[in-house]
Amino acid sequence: MNQTRIPVQNLLKTFSLGTISLGVNRNDTQNSLTRMFTLKKSGMEYVGQLRVSPDAPIVKIEVFNENYFGEFEQPQSAVLGNLTQKVLSKVKKENETPESVKELIKDFTESRELENIESDFFEPLLQEEERDIDAMFYRLNQKYFDDKVKATVKWGRDVKTQNKSGFRYGSYDESKKLIRLHPRLKQDFVPVYVLELTLYHEMCHQYVPPYRKNGSWQSHHPEFKKKEKEYRNFKDARNWEKNNWHKLLLPANEESEAVKV
Repeated sequence: MNQTRIPVQNLLKTFSLGTISLGVNRNDTQNSLTRMFTLKKSGMEYVGQLRVSPDAPIVKIEVFNENYFGEFEQPQSAVLGNLTQKVLSKVKKENETPESVKELIKDFTESRELENIESDFFEPLLQEEERDIDAMFYRLNQKYFDDKVKATVKWGRDVKTQNKSGFRYGSYDESKKLIRLHPRLKQDFVPVYVLELTLYHEMCHQYVPPYRKNGSWQSHHPEFKKKEKEYRNFKDARNWEKNNWHKLLLPANEESEAVKV
C-alpha cells in the first residue's frame, strides 16, 4: 500500500492513468471527506482512496495494489502527482461535495508554499510523448465521451506492398473492443491532430454505433458525423489529409486515396 502527501501542479499534458471512477460519496464531516475510487488500466482494476481534511496532511491518496505503478515508465511520485490532480478535480466538480472541502482542495492545489516545497520524495511530473496513443485515448475519452468508450488501442502492422493505392488510417473491431491505428501515422511530418482525429473517429464507432436503415447498415450516419465534427481540430485535420494523404503512401501514387473506416 502506498500513501503520501504530494504537491499538485497544473499540467498542460498528462500521461494515461487509466479510467478513474469515484465510489459512493462519504463525507466524514462538513470539513473532511473520504472517497474510494477505482482505476482501470490495461484490462486490470485497482482500488484507491482519497482523504481530504483540514488536518495535516490536507490530502492523502492511496493505491492498494502497488502493481499499478508497474504500468508506468515514469517515477511513482510522478504517477501519484497526476493521480492526485485527477481525483481531486473529479471530487471538486461534484455537487454533493461540501463547499468547505472544495475550499480545502482549492487551497491545496493553489498553495505556492506546497508547489515550491523541496521534497526528497517528490519529482517533477513528466510530460507524455505526443504520440502515446494510450494517453491520447484517455484524454479524448475524458473530454468528448464522458469516459464511456471502453476499448483497447494498438498500433497495427504496416504491410509494405508496391503500388499501394490506399490504406486504412484506423479500424475498430466491435467484437474485440479493439482500435487499431496505422503505424504510418507515427511519422514526424503527420500532425498530432491528424492522429488524434483518427483515434477519435474510431472511438465514435463505439459511442454512436451503426444501425440498420432501409435494409443496409449505416456506419457513418448523421449522428456519427455530428459527433465526429465535435473534435476541436476536425477541419484542420481533414484539410491536412486532403492535401497530404499521398505522402503517407509507399510509394506515393497520385490516384490513390487513404480512407478511414
